[in-house]
Amino acid sequence: MTSTSPTDIVRGMNDSDPTSSIPTIHSGNESERTDASENDQVMFEFLSLQDDDIRNHPEKLIALDSTLLSRLDSLVGGIEVDINSPLSADDE
Repeated sequence: MTSTSPTDIVRGMNDSDPTSSIPTIHSGNESERTDASENDQVMFEFLSLQDDDIRNHPEKLIALDSTLLSRLDSLVGGIEVDINSPLSADDE
């Protein structure tokens, strides 16, 4: 079984369609398409950093066990989000 790193995924996305664009969604449900190469480079650098850190320090990984899942659920479990509603002025 081969392992695929996050950077391999981004690299593969770039190879498959280098002229692609990605949607950017703004408040008020407005969207625009931006050049994927600009955003992909930032994502590639971020995922490369994550990939290097995981490979060099696997002991830092924390498994998502039932205790942690319960803690997360107690913090944000009751929050309802409507992704179609615009952000308030405080959130922008």
